[in-house]
Amino acid sequence: MNKPTDEELMQRFCDGEYDAFEALYQRHKGGLYRYFLRQVDERSKAEDLFQDVWSQVIASASRYASTAKFTTWLYTLARNKLVDHIRHGKVVTKVIDEDCDWQENDEELNTKHVQLNQTEKRVESGHQAQAIKHCVGQLPQHQLDCFLLKEEAGMQLSDIADMMNSGLEATKSRMRYAYKNLRECLRLKLGEQSFAAIAHEAGEQSA
Repeated sequence: MNKPTDEELMQRFCDGEYDAFEALYQRHKGGLYRYFLRQVDERSKAEDLFQDVWSQVIASASRYASTAKFTTWLYTLARNKLVDHIRHGKVVTKVIDEDCDWQENDEELNTKHVQLNQTEKRVESGHQAQAIKHCVGQLPQHQLDCFLLKEEAGMQLSDIADMMNSGLEATKSRMRYAYKNLRECLRLKLGEQSFAAIAHEAGEQSA
């Protein structure tokens, strides 16, 4: 038997089936929590934002359009919460070098997504994990948004583009710069030999 889609579960929740909300929560709690955790300094703040979003999902259920993709709707709520939080803090935005020619096709971009995801799983502790966390935190905000929505939410680039009111090509460009910047930062933080070793192992795992 096929599992119900997120949209079907959300519609059931709107119709009063509270077990459907629990199913949605279990599916998305990990990615949503990590989305916040990577963008705020304090775990308690991430937990507060996480709980706020789920509270808003419950409160806004009646306004959910059944034609809308649930993940896009959920992470739009999350991004708005994060923006509200950031407005009260210090934001450092870096400028992308628009003259930099970074050309990759979608298959190569998806491969880098798998490699970086596998690399982080490979180094869950120690200075390597800290290096990854540091480098993710150094991304310009719009690159970080794209990267986390793909990494943590598993969203397609077209959905990310719609959510961020950006063209698909601009979104692809931001993703490519994000992966490029992450790899360059990790080389500097880990050293070429160490980076090459874990990147090679990640590539083997994704093959």
